[in-house]
Amino acid sequence: MIEISKDITNHLPTLVEDYIAEKPELKQLYTNTPKLSSFKNISRDFIYRKELIEALKKQTSSTHPSVIKNINLLEKSNTYTVTTGHQLGVFGGPLYFVFKIISTINLAKKLSAEYPDKNFVPVFWMASEDHDKEEVDHVYLFGKKITWNTDQTGAVGRFNLSDIAPFLDEIKDSYREIPTEVSKLIAIYENSATLTEATQKLVYHLFESKGIVVIDGDSKDLKKLMLPIFKNELLKRESVEKVNEASHKLDELDHKTLVHPREINLFYLKGNIRERIIFEDDLYKVLNTDLTFSESEILKELENNPERFSPNVVLRPVYQETILPNIAYIGGPGEISYWLQLKPTFDLYKIPYPIVIPRNFGLLIPSYIQKKIEKTGISPEDIFLDKDALIKKYIVENSEITFDEEIKGLEEVFSLAKEKVVNIDFSLEKTVIAELKKAQNAIQQIKSKAIRAEKKNNETLVNQLSSIKDTLFPDDTPQERHDNLLNYYDEDLIDLLLKRFTPFDYNLNVIEL
Repeated sequence: MIEISKDITNHLPTLVEDYIAEKPELKQLYTNTPKLSSFKNISRDFIYRKELIEALKKQTSSTHPSVIKNINLLEKSNTYTVTTGHQLGVFGGPLYFVFKIISTINLAKKLSAEYPDKNFVPVFWMASEDHDKEEVDHVYLFGKKITWNTDQTGAVGRFNLSDIAPFLDEIKDSYREIPTEVSKLIAIYENSATLTEATQKLVYHLFESKGIVVIDGDSKDLKKLMLPIFKNELLKRESVEKVNEASHKLDELDHKTLVHPREINLFYLKGNIRERIIFEDDLYKVLNTDLTFSESEILKELENNPERFSPNVVLRPVYQETILPNIAYIGGPGEISYWLQLKPTFDLYKIPYPIVIPRNFGLLIPSYIQKKIEKTGISPEDIFLDKDALIKKYIVENSEITFDEEIKGLEEVFSLAKEKVVNIDFSLEKTVIAELKKAQNAIQQIKSKAIRAEKKNNETLVNQLSSIKDTLFPDDTPQERHDNLLNYYDEDLIDLLLKRFTPFDYNLNVIEL
């Protein structure tokens, strides 16, 4: 098994590290720390259980007993949810989509064991109203970017899959022989009408036996519960000030802020339109359209068609926490960062702020890469070097290109020269130092040329090292943020990850396949 020193992976931004470490200066930006003991006395009132269950029963495609049991458990006052969310990338998008869901399932399981007087249901929130098509329309498979070319606009969850066949054909053509398990995932997209439907089926296919409950916020019934908050956002526009309070605090601590609130943090969502609502000249206008509303008109529209009002990144978490009896949110580093900007907004609307917990982090090492690591003899820590540094190190170690003795000899010669000349003219010391530097540079140039020559002579080693880096850090990006599940998926992968990931473990977990 590959063992990695935990201090060399550098996978967390400073803000998240400070949050996990419970730095005192961040305390005002959250309620409870991300550790098991924080859950001991946690509880929250929740009045929308009936509405939530009715909406879930309308939405849920799964008939698995574990899913149905968990939906019914939500009726009980001692049942809480543990939630993660994600945009609807085709086949889930990058690997961390899977890691987030597994982190959520494992945390709910651990909490249920630790606090048996309560029930904890894992929930996956589909960010179906996101309209950033370029973020969701592709996968990276075996080193190649494969894109779903569609001209659809608006909320991506509503995208029709009638034009996805060429994309799926390119996926199929990437395999010499398509594994049975992968064929099942492809069939989900072949037999779904929309991206929302396909994503729900995908999550249930992978995780329904673990009791995951999938929820879609693009729902008139659920958005009715947000009417008071949406109305306040339209009329008083207070959340921008609240987010800026937290952002100012983070700025003072030299932490980067990711969320930049608007005066109105709502989009207008209708058909293939999802555009910002702005207030200008005493009218509510929908950007990039001819739609305008007076105050009375937009309030009437909100009352009659709440599904047409879509929260942005500021209000989406508030929406989630309003309609779920949620006590914990599982997110990646970027999400943790922007959730730390949101507590004043939760306080404004008197919505309980959940415990925000970093997801698990993983690096998958396929067996063929493991063999290359063993064959080249590189150390586990060295896989985190950039590619050029890694190749240079191992070329030098496997050749006679050191020049250490030569450089040492130069330094001794020039040292003797300096001793002689300074007794004649002290100003000549600078000349000796400059000439030594020139000679050292010349040796380095010779060394660099020798290394390039050795690279050509050791093409097999260079190719093996490049293959290792390109697989584990494609495009110099963490694998989990780049590669799609399809690169690694088989019938054993999910169970392996469920076993290897542990709640509250924020180190990088290196997993050999």
